[in-house]
Amino acid sequence: MITSLIKEAEAIGWYEQRMSLEKDREARAIMANAQKEAFKHFGINLEFLLRRNEDWRTELRGILFTKGDIVKQGEAAEKKVD
Repeated sequence: MITSLIKEAEAIGWYEQRMSLEKDREARAIMANAQKEAFKHFGINLEFLLRRNEDWRTELRGILFTKGDIVKQGEAAEKKVD
């Protein structure tokens, strides 16, 4: 499942790169639609992993979907785990 997560992240990045270079509006729209599918698949894979790994859940709970400085949130989450 981790490999699937990586592949979806790579696809998201690939679409981002291609869309930034593509001049045809319709082609960009098609790629944007495909990228949204990759976002969904990435999210599904991540959720699967989080549900099955307490360490991942504990660490990421303090980072994902929070407000404020991302680095500070990460450091605070790390301290909670230690």
